[in-house]
Amino acid sequence: MAWKMEDEKSRQILSTIRGLNDSKTPTSTNAKEESEKVLFKNIACFYCFKKHRSVLLLKQHFLKEQHDENHDACCTSCGKMCKTYFRLREHLLGATASRPCKEAFETRGGCRKCLRIPEEGRGGGAHACAFNSSNSSSRRGLEVGECAPHVAIDCEMIETTNSEQTLAKICVVNGSDESVLMETLVTFHGKHDDGEEVKVLDYRTEITGLTARDWEGTKALPTLSEAREEVLACLAGAHEKTPTIWKNKPHKLVVHDARHDLRALEITEQDVPNLSDRIRDTSTYVPLQKEKGKRVKLKKLVEQFLQEAADDDTSPLRNFQSQNAPHSPRLDALAALRLYQGCRDNCSHFRAVQKGPSSRQGGGAAEGGEEEKIEYLKTVPLDETSAGEMKEESGTNASSFSRCWCEDSINVLANSE
Repeated sequence: MAWKMEDEKSRQILSTIRGLNDSKTPTSTNAKEESEKVLFKNIACFYCFKKHRSVLLLKQHFLKEQHDENHDACCTSCGKMCKTYFRLREHLLGATASRPCKEAFETRGGCRKCLRIPEEGRGGGAHACAFNSSNSSSRRGLEVGECAPHVAIDCEMIETTNSEQTLAKICVVNGSDESVLMETLVTFHGKHDDGEEVKVLDYRTEITGLTARDWEGTKALPTLSEAREEVLACLAGAHEKTPTIWKNKPHKLVVHDARHDLRALEITEQDVPNLSDRIRDTSTYVPLQKEKGKRVKLKKLVEQFLQEAADDDTSPLRNFQSQNAPHSPRLDALAALRLYQGCRDNCSHFRAVQKGPSSRQGGGAAEGGEEEKIEYLKTVPLDETSAGEMKEESGTNASSFSRCWCEDSINVLANSE
């Protein structure tokens, strides 16, 4: 049956819940449970179509997922919303994929990177994937001034007697044209407070590719303090190589797993105004996680979203982090940059898709051969106590959710009008 959202229906459900809660008889608990099973066994989430047996479970689902019609990825065919790209990929291409959606996706030439079906009737040109290999200004028609200034960084750390994560090498990539703003080794030589020389305990060569020879015969290298100041200049738009249009403007910091890099650079909120709001971390961004809270390695993200570019002989991401090959801070920063730009620009396409089960019929035949009727709900009716609890839980969990990266271009365009 087609979904309903009438206020009268919500009021009836709320009235029933209140009546059950007010009951004081010994059998009230059982009566409430049985009533909820009958009343709610055919309710489902409007956004992802997941069915629930009780209003409590649906309430917990809404709190956990925090669906957003404007920003969540979704299936172009059925309108199902998915909080992560990995869920959407499973829905379209995985072992448990929806058969009609998979057939539509493959028949109409769906893109396996951005997970969109090419738009029809718009000039008949080639599909412009948000994750393709060319730079942002040419691949999506975005001018440099149409998005928030941003740089991508990556650091390599070694273990010394001073710290387990001593900065050894750093690279900062400009977001407008993928040019390198700075790339340098960093000297770790110095003395402890007791006068002892700082010594290297582990170069972590298998990961960093660095050995003692890299520091032999080199000219004066920047100290941690000097490298840190140059990074801060990049973030402030004050670096000598910063594009003119982004000069002296606060930059977003694109990085994969910011914890380690910022710790090695010793950069905190005191050094960068609104630092936490300016970080664009590809390891904690929910759409790039397998499940909310479960981080994905950068190599896996490149395989999923930038794989075709990696197979291109001209692509710098070809053979990205191949087996037994050390990491390259420049390539790691570049990969994080392209993932950020792809997610930022792909969102606008999903926003235009009609969400919800408008094209879905009943969930199938129930017992007795009758069609099962499903009530798709956007919200759950709550009394004042339950609403207060939900608000409190939402505030507690707010830090686990990221703002959508598409706002880095939307806000810039809005402010320029």
